[in-house]
Amino acid sequence: DLEPFACWLMLGLGTRQRVLSQPWRVVAYYQSARNITSSAPATAVSPSPATTKERPENKEPWHAFTPNRLAVVNTVGNLSALAAAATHDHMLVRLLAGMSSTMVMSFNLFMPKPLKTHQQTAAAWGFVFALLHFTNLALLLRETSGVRLSEEEEDIYEHGFQNSDITPRQFRKLLDAGATVQEFKPGQVLVEMGKPVDKVIYVSHGTCRAEYVEGISVLEYHQDVFIGEMQPKRWRAEYLGCGATFKDVEADEEKEKLEEEWLLDHAEQNSRIDRRKVVKDLRQLLRAGLVEKLGSVTKLQVGAAWVSTVRAGDDGCKVLVWPLGTFTSTVAKDEKMCSAMEKLCTLGIASKISAGAKGKALDSYFDLLTLVVSDGKVDPEERHAMSRYRARHAIPDTEHAKMLVQLGWSLEEYDIGVLHSRYESDLRSFRRRWFS
Repeated sequence: DLEPFACWLMLGLGTRQRVLSQPWRVVAYYQSARNITSSAPATAVSPSPATTKERPENKEPWHAFTPNRLAVVNTVGNLSALAAAATHDHMLVRLLAGMSSTMVMSFNLFMPKPLKTHQQTAAAWGFVFALLHFTNLALLLRETSGVRLSEEEEDIYEHGFQNSDITPRQFRKLLDAGATVQEFKPGQVLVEMGKPVDKVIYVSHGTCRAEYVEGISVLEYHQDVFIGEMQPKRWRAEYLGCGATFKDVEADEEKEKLEEEWLLDHAEQNSRIDRRKVVKDLRQLLRAGLVEKLGSVTKLQVGAAWVSTVRAGDDGCKVLVWPLGTFTSTVAKDEKMCSAMEKLCTLGIASKISAGAKGKALDSYFDLLTLVVSDGKVDPEERHAMSRYRARHAIPDTEHAKMLVQLGWSLEEYDIGVLHSRYESDLRSFRRRWFS
C-alpha cells in the first residue's frame, strides 16, 4: 500500500508546490523504501553460514543403520542360520545359509562410517559365502525345474535313488532310456540261470529270491535294489574308449576274481584274516562278504550270464526293466551319474547282505525255539536266553509269536513255561498214579 508512504513523503518534502516542482525526489525515496522492504525478510530468514556448514555433518547417510536396525539384521541372520541347521531339505539349507551370510555382510556394511578394516573383511567373507550358497541353490533349481514325475515314479526316486545323490533330472534320463514297469506273480521267474545278461532289473515293490537249485533260496532281493552287480566304471571306460582306464578296470576285476577264489578256498580262516589288508574300499569289502556268502554274483555287463535263477517272492513283485545297452550308455555319458551309481551299488550290496543275515538269523532262531519247546516246557533260564538272542539279532516279537503258533504254542503258554496240552497230559498221569 503506497498511499501512506506518499503522504509521509509529501509532509517531509514540504508543500504540494514543492513536490510538484521536484517530482524526481519522490520517485527516488519510493524506490529506496521499496528496496529496503523487499530485502528485510530475506535477511531475517536466511540461515547463518555456520549453520549451513553444520547440517551435512550431523546427517547420517542412508546406508548407516541405527543400533536398533543393526540388531534386527543380526537377529534375522542368526535365525536363518538356526533354521538352516535344523532343516533336512538340501535346497532349503542352501537358501537359509545364503540368507544368513547375506545378513552377516549387511551387518558389517551398515555400520557407522567410516568402516574399519575388520568390518570390511567380514563383509567380504559374508559376500563370498552368500555367493557360493546361492550359486549352488541355482544349480539345484536347474536340476529340478522342468522335471515331471508321476506319483509312482516320485515314490521310486525318493526311496531308492535320492539318497545316492542322483538328481531328479538324471532319474528322468534313466526312465527315458527305455524303462518299463513289469509285475510278476509269486514264484514267477524273472531271469534264468545261464542265460545271457541282456537287461537291468530294479525291484521297486515286493521281493525276489535268487536260487542256485530250484526251491532253495540263497539270497533275497528286497525293495529298492538292483538284481545283480552294476559296473559303472567299466561302462564309463567302454563309452570313452580309454584303453588305460579299461585296463585298470580289468585289472581290478582280475584282482577281485583272485580274492573271490581265495575267499572260497579259505572260508574257514576268514575270521582270522585282517580284511583291511586285502580289501581297499567299502564296496569291495561288502562285495567280498556277499561273495563269501553266495559264491558269485551276476555282473551287469555285455557278455556276462546270470549265475542264478531269480523268482518273485511270496507276495510277488513289481520291477523296472531296462535294455542293458541303453541303460549302460545313459549312465556312462554322465560322469556324475557314474559316481552316484557307484554309491547306489554300494548301498545295494549292503542291503542284500543285511537282508540275507536277517533271514539266516530267523532260521537259526526257529531251530533254537523248536529245540527249546520240544519237551513241552520252557525253563526261566531258557526263556531268558532266547530273549537275549532276539535282542542281539533284532528279531521282532511278531516273528517270535508267529513261530510259536507254527510250533503249536501260544504266547501265554510260552510266558508261563508249560504247553497247555502237555500240562493236561501230566495232570492226568499224576491223577492216575496217585488216585487210581
